[in-house]
Amino acid sequence: MDTYLIHFVYYASFEHKNNGAPDEDKEWIKSYKIIPRVGDCVLKEGEWFQVERIFLYQSHAKGIDALAQCSFYSSDTE
Repeated sequence: MDTYLIHFVYYASFEHKNNGAPDEDKEWIKSYKIIPRVGDCVLKEGEWFQVERIFLYQSHAKGIDALAQCSFYSSDTE
């Protein structure tokens, strides 16, 4: 089965609804069997981020398939 490489970005300057949001920008790349949808939550190092926007890329060569802009959702330590 194919997998998709998703580039996730979190901008600290983005307006967040939840307290305790990280103070610095974060970005990471992860492989998924499906492309996340707006509203889906993803886990990164004990923190949950919610997908706010998703940008799909045309697949001309192997590489990043989509960019997901995320907001802070919650932390596992809360």
